[in-house]
Amino acid sequence: MMNQITRDQVPIEETWDLTPIFKDDAMWERSYDELEKEVDVLLQKNVVLSSASDVLEALETFDQLLVNLGKVNSYAMYKYTEDSTNSQNQMMMGRAQLLHEKANQVKTNYVNAFIQVPQEKMEQFKNEEKELHTFDRFLERIEKTRQHSLPSDMEDVLTSLGHTLQTPSNLYQTVTASDMTFDPVRNKDGKEVPISLFMYMTQVETSPDTVLRRNAYESLSKGLEKYQHSLASTLSAEIQKNVSLAKLRGFSSAIDMHLQYASPANASFDSDNISSKFFEEILDTFKKELSPHMQRYARLRKRQLGLDHLSFADVKAPLDPDFDPEISYEEAGEIITEAVGVLGTEYKELMSRVFSERWVYRADNVGRRMIAFGGGVHGVHGYSFYPWGGNLFDVLLLGHELGHAIHFTLAHKNQRLINNSMALFFVESPSTLIEHLIVDYLRKTRDDTRLHRWLNMYLMMSYHHNCVTHVLEAELLRRLYKMAEEKQPLTTATISETKGEILSEFWGDTVEIDEGAKLTWMRQPHYYMGLYPYTYSVGISASTVIAERIKKEGVAVGEQWTDVLKQGGTKDGLDLFKMAGLDMSSTKVISEAIANVGRIVDELEESF
Repeated sequence: MMNQITRDQVPIEETWDLTPIFKDDAMWERSYDELEKEVDVLLQKNVVLSSASDVLEALETFDQLLVNLGKVNSYAMYKYTEDSTNSQNQMMMGRAQLLHEKANQVKTNYVNAFIQVPQEKMEQFKNEEKELHTFDRFLERIEKTRQHSLPSDMEDVLTSLGHTLQTPSNLYQTVTASDMTFDPVRNKDGKEVPISLFMYMTQVETSPDTVLRRNAYESLSKGLEKYQHSLASTLSAEIQKNVSLAKLRGFSSAIDMHLQYASPANASFDSDNISSKFFEEILDTFKKELSPHMQRYARLRKRQLGLDHLSFADVKAPLDPDFDPEISYEEAGEIITEAVGVLGTEYKELMSRVFSERWVYRADNVGRRMIAFGGGVHGVHGYSFYPWGGNLFDVLLLGHELGHAIHFTLAHKNQRLINNSMALFFVESPSTLIEHLIVDYLRKTRDDTRLHRWLNMYLMMSYHHNCVTHVLEAELLRRLYKMAEEKQPLTTATISETKGEILSEFWGDTVEIDEGAKLTWMRQPHYYMGLYPYTYSVGISASTVIAERIKKEGVAVGEQWTDVLKQGGTKDGLDLFKMAGLDMSSTKVISEAIANVGRIVDELEESF
C-alpha cells in the first residue's frame, strides 16, 4: 500500500479507454450541445398518440433519447469517477446532471402521454402496427405503474424537483468522496499507511496485520464520528422523502413502494412486484439460519488468531494471516477469462476484451471514487471501476464488478434500451456467480491445499459481505422506515443504536460491538438506493446454486445462464431466475445456499 498519486501521474494502462463513447472531451461537448438542442425541441413538442404510427414514433424517439443521454451522462460520470477534485470533471458532471434533469421532464411528458392511452386502445394499436411489439416490455411497465401515477401536473412538479429529491444521495456522495478524511496509521512494522473508505473495506479490513486493522478501524471510526450528525440528518431526509412519496402515490408503506414501483420515466432498475411479506421473510431467513454459522466462524477466527477478544475490526481478518498471495493485473485477467469459459465462448470472448481493450479503471489516485462498480454504455460495451490492490483478493472482487459489466454488455447488445431497466431482484446474481467460478477454476488448476483453504475463507468473506453486511443494511432500513412511518424522529443516536442492536442480535456474544461498529451505517451508499442491499443476498444465494449446477452438469448450464443475461430487463427477476432453472419465489434456494455456508465452516474447522 502506497501514498496515492494524482490523476495525471496514472499510467495509461491503469485507465479505461473512453474513446468508444466519445473520442475526446471536445466531441463530448459537441454531442452535449446537440442533445441539449434536441431536448429543448422535445420540451416544446406536444406528445400526440392518436394513432399506432404516433405511438411507434414516440417510442423510437424516447428510446433514442435514452441512448444519447446514456452516452453523455456516462462519459461525464466516468471522468468524475477518475478524479472528482478536477474542476473540468466537476463542470462536466454538473452540466450532465442539469441536462439529465431537463431531459427528465421530456421523459415525464412521454410517460404521461402513454398513461393517458387506455390499455384497450394500446392493444388495438399493437394489432394495427406489429412493430410496436418491439416495445412490449416498456408498455408493460406503463401498465404496472398506471395505478400509482399522479395527475400529469403533479408528475411534472415531482420531475422539476428531481435534483432536490436527489440531494440526500448527492450529499452523501460528496461528503464521503471529497470531504471525509482519515488519519494515516501505523502497521505492525511501524510503517505509515494512508486510510480511505474504499481501501479499508477492500484491503485493510481483511489484512492479516492485526495492528494495522485495529489502528485503521480506530482511524475510520474517528473520521466517521466527525460527520455522524450531518449524515444522520442526510439519511433521515432520504427516508422521510420516500415515506412521503409512498403516501402520495398510494402505497401502504415506503417499503412497498420500493419493492413494487419504478417510474418508466427515470428508472435504471425495475421493481419486481415482490411483496413486503416476502421481503421480510428473506431477511428473517438469513438472520435465523445464517447467524449460527457466522457465529461459529467468528469463534473459529478468535481461536485461530489467538485474539483476547474479537473486535469489529477483526471480524473479516484472515484465518491464515501469513497467506496473502500477490498477483499481477495481467495474471488476474488470464485467471478471470479462463474461469468464465464455462459460461460459453461468447461470454469468454467478451471477458477477454475487458483486458485487451481497457474496460477497467484500476488506479488508486487522489479524488477517485470510493466504491467499485460495474456497468455499461448502450451501443458501446461495459466498464468497471476497481482500484487494484495487487493480491488474490482483488482478483475475485474485480471479477464481481466485471460480472456486472458483461451482464450490461450482453443486455445492451440484445435489447432496446427503453425495455432494459434491470430487474433489481436479479441484478446481483451475475456478479457473484463470477466469484464462484473463479474459486472453482483455481481449485481445479492449482494443487495447493493452503490455497484451497484460503478459497473457502474467501467464500466466507463473500457471504459475509453479500449476505451478512447487506442483509443487516436491509434490516436497518426495514426498522428505520417503520420508525419513520410511526412518526419517530430518526436522530443520530436512534440510527446508531438501532444498528448496534441489529449487529448484537446477529453476532451474539462472539463479536464485540463498540461505538465504531454502530457507525458502520455511514460506510455505504446503499441506504440511498431504495432496498438495494437485500438484492445482494438474493443474488449470491442464486449464484451459489447455479455454480454448483455448472460444476455437476457442465457448460450447457453456463450457456443457458448467458442466454438469460441477454434478456436484460425484458423480464421480471423471478422470471429470469425461472428461465435459468431456479424457483426464487420462496426462500428454499436461500436456505440451500445458507446450508452451503455451514458446510464451508465445517471444512474450515476441520482444516485448522
